[in-house]
Amino acid sequence: MVIETFTRPAPAAQPESDVERKPAVQPESAAVTTWAIDPGASRVAFTIGKRLLLWRLTVMGRFADVGGAITLDARRPANAHVDATIGVASVDTGIAKRDRHLLRADFFDAKRYPTARFTSDRVESLDLAAGRGRVRGTLTFRGVTREVALDLAFDPVQASGDQERLLVTASTEVNRRDFGLTWNSLPVGLTDTATITIDIVANRA
Repeated sequence: MVIETFTRPAPAAQPESDVERKPAVQPESAAVTTWAIDPGASRVAFTIGKRLLLWRLTVMGRFADVGGAITLDARRPANAHVDATIGVASVDTGIAKRDRHLLRADFFDAKRYPTARFTSDRVESLDLAAGRGRVRGTLTFRGVTREVALDLAFDPVQASGDQERLLVTASTEVNRRDFGLTWNSLPVGLTDTATITIDIVANRA
């Protein structure tokens, strides 16, 4: 009797193009980026009501000296962090005499407290698609620290050549008395609430 043996042919090699390729995992360090606030393109503006006898006016001003850094985490956007500083002496309301008064001890007391600072604690209600969110943190001004919440609006990252740029607008309202700003002088008076708007331009470091 003759017994025939058969050998099963080996499977054909799968073409390299058909092999499933797993996407490269982004390193943890690459997901975190730092952005330097551009002092020449950023500003902090404020408005506050002013009473003069029977008239109600609005005083507008800004701080031109703004610096600091923003840290973003592509994997965990809610981990974003902001550390921004404001040079108090850079205040500008368009009236030099008033600006000099604001720097005195009964207002900003700029000699004792030359810098204001905002440091974020957490990000809330973040909507990347809509470019909206809220960041909570602490604002230190005139030697007093208070918690504030900033409403955010931001655009997609802009690229110009090799430079990437981040545009963010933030706004909030604060009570001036919370920071020791209690000045009033009849017949002139100021409202307690001031509106703050921050326009930030930051470049990728």
